[in-house]
Amino acid sequence: MQRQLKELNKVLEKNLVPKPVKQKVGPIFKKFVVLILIIIIPLILILTVSPLNKFLKREIIITIQNPILNFGRINSSSLSQDKDRINLLFLGIPGRGYHGEKMTDTIIIINSGPKAENPVGISIPRDLLVKFPDKNYYVKINSLYGAGADGKQGIELITTKIKEITDLDIDYFIVFDLEGVKSLIGQLNGIDVVVKENIYDPKFPGPDDSYEVFSISRGIHHLDGETTLKYIRSRNQTGGDFARIQRQQEVINILKNRILSLNFFWDFPTILNIWKTINTHTYTNIGLDDIKYAWNLAKKTNLDTIKFNTLDQELLISDEIMLDNEKAYVLEPETGVENYQEIKNYIKQLITNL
Repeated sequence: MQRQLKELNKVLEKNLVPKPVKQKVGPIFKKFVVLILIIIIPLILILTVSPLNKFLKREIIITIQNPILNFGRINSSSLSQDKDRINLLFLGIPGRGYHGEKMTDTIIIINSGPKAENPVGISIPRDLLVKFPDKNYYVKINSLYGAGADGKQGIELITTKIKEITDLDIDYFIVFDLEGVKSLIGQLNGIDVVVKENIYDPKFPGPDDSYEVFSISRGIHHLDGETTLKYIRSRNQTGGDFARIQRQQEVINILKNRILSLNFFWDFPTILNIWKTINTHTYTNIGLDDIKYAWNLAKKTNLDTIKFNTLDQELLISDEIMLDNEKAYVLEPETGVENYQEIKNYIKQLITNL
């Protein structure tokens, strides 16, 4: 086994890791940190010799220590780089200790060319009413991932439904939890956000299925990790789920800019802690076979060109129905439940017009 690891490391050093150039080490390293958050975001992948050894020891898959995320083992995607467009699914879940710990509060698809050209982000509302795959009942799309017996089955459930909705095949996926976001923002000593309008949410989920009040006034605010989580999760105000998605996208962009502004040498402890946070709170199928491709993707991607789009509100209508014997707010295609043709046309047009 040791001999095999040494041979693999030789191959990696020869083919994947460029010879160190002092002037370029910092920017390249930071690009990989940003990719895990955005290409989600999002594709964020930090590439150094130490993480590579971790990939090897984990049998070419990142298996995470967090029990909420470490549901099962999945083969790496072995992505074909001959595809015209590549799709990465970015899922955010609350995690252990939070209400709805396996619900996907964030569902974002990043679609880009094989060389990272013309990336576009597509957000899917968590309240979209869908038919459970191969069943005769309906659920919100945000419950599909947690309905799986493990992470592998959860990913299969939600990617199957996303294919039906968007006509996009998911190549990569990354799942992260809120505790990771909170920790990440703490390591950056908070972030500055621009609140576009007053938010007052008297029913923000609290501990033990309770509710608490979350409020924040319009203007510029410096938020810590805990407050940022409330800011991106609250939705009981004007705009509802669509406004919440816009705030998530705002925070993602802020994190990207903050990480890019770090100095590799002066901020190295922070960069190292960011890597540890991502490694602990992320579940993905990005494997060793894809690292060389991801390396090239990181170097060539201009993250500022990623444009985020939420499924057009004109394509969806809101409704209140009974789910699990409780009244629930849901979104349905304007053309009818499970009729996704207009949504597919909308997404196709987004990609075609790039």
